[in-house]
Amino acid sequence: MSNQSLRQSEIDSLQYISSMTNELVQMAEASRFPMISYLLGMAYAEAFDALRGARPARHAQFSGNPLHSKLHAKDNRAQPRRA
Repeated sequence: MSNQSLRQSEIDSLQYISSMTNELVQMAEASRFPMISYLLGMAYAEAFDALRGARPARHAQFSGNPLHSKLHAKDNRAQPRRA
């Protein structure tokens, strides 16, 4: 997906996200929080890749968040675990 297929509001959001996460990565590194730095770096990379068209933008709300289905399932305890 090229950058032209994104709406201007999506481009603006991605630019803001990449800018803010980059600043937060630097703060986390300066404070010696390597795991936080790593996770923020992954968010930065995802936003940057989406901006340059290397990754398709996800249009479904929460589709990129693997925890969303776990956190918002009606009853996680009632579902059997799968191997």
